[in-house]
Amino acid sequence: MEDRKKKRKIFTVIINVISYILLLILAVYVVMHFIFPRHVIKIFRFQHITVLTDSMEPVINVDDVIIIKNFNPDRLKKDDIITFYVDLNNDGKKEMVTHYFYESVLGDDGKTLYRTRSNVSPTPDEWEIGAEDIVGKYVGRIPGVGKIIWFFRHPIGILALAI
Repeated sequence: MEDRKKKRKIFTVIINVISYILLLILAVYVVMHFIFPRHVIKIFRFQHITVLTDSMEPVINVDDVIIIKNFNPDRLKKDDIITFYVDLNNDGKKEMVTHYFYESVLGDDGKTLYRTRSNVSPTPDEWEIGAEDIVGKYVGRIPGVGKIIWFFRHPIGILALAI
């Protein structure tokens, strides 16, 4: 009987250690995401983003969470879905956008530029982006989870989480 209690205690300790390690990894991921939001964290290779607009519906909907990963822009194929930064309003502030890759073109300075398109239009967007503006390539989505994430970013959600 005592041997059984020892085994159960050891098992409990192992489960607790694994749980703490996973929580630590999750905490590091969240902190890194807030410190370096422009980059897919190379250690984890994946990043999540909450979708705010309907430009990719019905493929990707508002409040979906999409998962993106690091990739080599030279390997882009037409209609790959990518996430990138672009100055949408010409106000000097770049915002994150997820659209289809349309084509690559050679810029005036000899650098490769990338054109994209939304799901709504078969023609390319008005902007051209550089490789440094590309955050990652779409690998999947989790429908509707964005509502939960937005709740926990709100002060009431933070309070609920703390309790």
